[in-house]
Amino acid sequence: MNERERLNQIKSCIRQNNPDMSYKLTQLLFHIESPVQQNKIGKLLRRWEVGKTHAKIAVVGNHTTDGLEDALRFDAAKRQLNVKVLTTGFNQWAVQMLQSDSELKTFESDVTVCSLDESVIYQHVQTDEWSVDMIAKALETAIHDITHVVSSFASRYHGTLVLHTIPLPSADLKSIIGYREKQRVSSLWRKFNVQLLELHTTMPNVITLDFDVLTQGASQIRDERLKYFGSMSYSVEAWQCLSSEIVAILAAKKGLTKKVLALDLDQTIWGGIIGDDGVKGIALSDTFPGNQYKSFQKIIRRLHEQGVLLTIASKNDWENVKSVFEENEHMVLKEEAFTQIFCHWEPKADSLRKMATQLNLGLDSFLFIDDNPFERQLMQQEIPEVTVIPIGKDPSRYLMDLLENGWFNTLALTNEDRERSQKYKQLVKHEKLKESSTSLEDYLKQLQMVIKWTKLEEHQISRVTQLSQRTNQFNLTTERLTEADVTRTMDMNVAESIYTFSLEDRFGDNGLVGYFHVSEEGKTWRIRNAVMSCRVFKRQVETEALHLLFEEARSKGVQTISGTYRQTAKNGFVAAFYEEHGFKPQGGEWLSSCNSSLPKVPWIKQQLTSERVKA
Repeated sequence: MNERERLNQIKSCIRQNNPDMSYKLTQLLFHIESPVQQNKIGKLLRRWEVGKTHAKIAVVGNHTTDGLEDALRFDAAKRQLNVKVLTTGFNQWAVQMLQSDSELKTFESDVTVCSLDESVIYQHVQTDEWSVDMIAKALETAIHDITHVVSSFASRYHGTLVLHTIPLPSADLKSIIGYREKQRVSSLWRKFNVQLLELHTTMPNVITLDFDVLTQGASQIRDERLKYFGSMSYSVEAWQCLSSEIVAILAAKKGLTKKVLALDLDQTIWGGIIGDDGVKGIALSDTFPGNQYKSFQKIIRRLHEQGVLLTIASKNDWENVKSVFEENEHMVLKEEAFTQIFCHWEPKADSLRKMATQLNLGLDSFLFIDDNPFERQLMQQEIPEVTVIPIGKDPSRYLMDLLENGWFNTLALTNEDRERSQKYKQLVKHEKLKESSTSLEDYLKQLQMVIKWTKLEEHQISRVTQLSQRTNQFNLTTERLTEADVTRTMDMNVAESIYTFSLEDRFGDNGLVGYFHVSEEGKTWRIRNAVMSCRVFKRQVETEALHLLFEEARSKGVQTISGTYRQTAKNGFVAAFYEEHGFKPQGGEWLSSCNSSLPKVPWIKQQLTSERVKA
């Protein structure tokens, strides 16, 4: 299919505005590489209204940001996100962010982007006093002003504010003829940008993107003609580079982060065919061309170390593959790094379905990489929920093909992330135990589960935030919390609390697996949300946790507990949660008396403090 045919199909999908065309549209967008074409399609996508997930992005700045809106729509559509974008007036960033009744306030965006250029600094420089010392003073004044505006807005805003560092225009540096002075200006400018990058340390809902790093792939970051013509400070290519990162942040907030990287082997993580070339004949080494594949493996290992689950879906004989792991000294990825390995001659789609079942994950959590266009197309046809990366024929590009859209990005890493692979491997052991047990109850008893219950502690804030943002199936309202939201519940003056529960079993520590977010209103508690990791589904952990919540409430004189369920595309699994636990419907909510008998799960022990375990 040539570019014109592909563009016509994209236009047809957008015109139809049919939810059934969503996956087809996404697959077509993956093949549009030209920033100009992406920009044009972004404009067309203003009429697209049927993405799987809806979100809002607001854009403010001190220059013209029109090109960013189109880039955001394009990248969002690739993630099954339908975005509504608010672009405020020219150079209205400070007014919009400082006023409590501005458009930003009424729009209530998930993400607000504030894009600034060098004029926010140069406005403090007098033309006839242009000197290194004056630039130093201007940078100091500018960071003070920006910090004031950002701090004021961030303290009132429940979404995520995204900034970017400000590039030093090359003409301004070149206009300085003394090299000592050039170095000083570059140093001062970098220190200014470092201060922007460190805003998150005092404002956890602020993210600053590194402009210079993210735009390295752009042939030019500025179009000087458009800057003079329309105050457009950054090029279409620069907007595309920033946009993919902004959409990755939005996807993380919406629980759309990928969790599993499913890999082909031959011509993907090594060059050549293991069945034909043998262990020593495949391309994997420190010299060309094998070094391309080795670098790719190093990047994959880095993702794994941060919590990305690795699996293999390969049409190969396992004995041949095993020999590569055991005998090829250049294999960076070891066999134990993979949570699941499916090496056989059956369809790869079948392998991914089995993986999803064993891991209790949705197929939309998977990212699939295969060098073979036929296998990629077949996967798209068989399981459209799986994201298929269209890697090209050049293995030197593989790592950027994998990384450039930030599929696995999360707002913050936790210790749980680094241990995730091991915890999911426990699920495979659970399945084997389940198969050998005489009954479901026998299996659950043999697990030897211990639930740990506690009110939120400071060291749990990051994990609770992550569960809120990444969990889709067992998430009763899909209320996404920021770190600031979670931290606020620890304030003694706030009538809200979060109660967490962790789980251990015979195969190891599952860590913090769930929480209840509760509004404490006198004699009535309202469950704002209940969230639980998919790793511990179907063990009645949620029943035991609810039992502990009732005990907690009774100990504090609470008489009634209410809760709400809000249906989404992915949480139908828990639609009957309240009904199954004896709650009665009333006025759009579910109510239960604290005196109601909520049975304890007999095969789960309780640990309420670090000192004692209750049977």
